[in-house]
Amino acid sequence: MKPSGTLSPDPAGGIEESGGFFAGLVPNRIALRCLSVELRAPREIVAGEPSRFLFKIENRFPVPLSVRVPGAKLWGWSVDGIPEADERGFEPPETPRTVSFRRRGVRLFEGSWDGQVRRSGTDGDVWKPKPGTHTLTAFLATDYEYQNVRDSVQVTVVSR
Repeated sequence: MKPSGTLSPDPAGGIEESGGFFAGLVPNRIALRCLSVELRAPREIVAGEPSRFLFKIENRFPVPLSVRVPGAKLWGWSVDGIPEADERGFEPPETPRTVSFRRRGVRLFEGSWDGQVRRSGTDGDVWKPKPGTHTLTAFLATDYEYQNVRDSVQVTVVSR
């Protein structure tokens, strides 16, 4: 049993929970404005060594909320605009989902990046180190372009 007040990361797929009676009554556009986000990541990453980061989404509203997302993916991340550091691209199934937030509730999602980008090569896929400073962005996978559902940090990738 977790101690009271301890937060742990949501699995990558998220957990659907009942947000209560009010959760479905707040329109998606308004519900999204009630959320705040924060990305926590190390400032330096050693190429080839996975570094963990946390994406926190908080409901600032005093009632439960539900947010609809257009696909199966609840959240995502990118490096310099490259989704999940994979230049090959990936389109998740378009199965709409709902993620619920308790009143003033918090969800944590965990990811990791090892300072490399995946590319298609002549002999299969290859991972190439990306030394230098990069923008790591995490976001709630909504079809709205609200800036409040994404956060970015600068990370520096070094070789050892």
